[in-house]
Amino acid sequence: MKIDELLIKTKIVFDRGRYWLGYMTFLMMVFVTVTSMKEYSYFEFLRSWYWLAFILAGSVAGMFVLGYIELKHVKAYQKEAEIYAQINPVQKKIFENQERILKKLEELEEAQERNNKK
Repeated sequence: MKIDELLIKTKIVFDRGRYWLGYMTFLMMVFVTVTSMKEYSYFEFLRSWYWLAFILAGSVAGMFVLGYIELKHVKAYQKEAEIYAQINPVQKKIFENQERILKKLEELEEAQERNNKK
């Protein structure tokens, strides 16, 4: 295995781990927030552990709503994927081949139409 392949595979492993660590950090952040809020008399209703689950569920629901809005209305993800596809050399070749094939099909269809008119 080449050193560049090893580095790329290592980066992928770290990136995937980073995603999962992000989820764990979020859960820890919710826990610490709720726990620290219990120290104030204004938030005495948080003494029960049910509130931790409620706040966690509310946070997750909020993330889903924001993610839905971003995917369906802002469409930043689609634009980002499009830019990545244009930068990726393998996908560039695929797009060029696809354009060439479509152009050839169009030429063949035009030739067939001309032959049908004769």
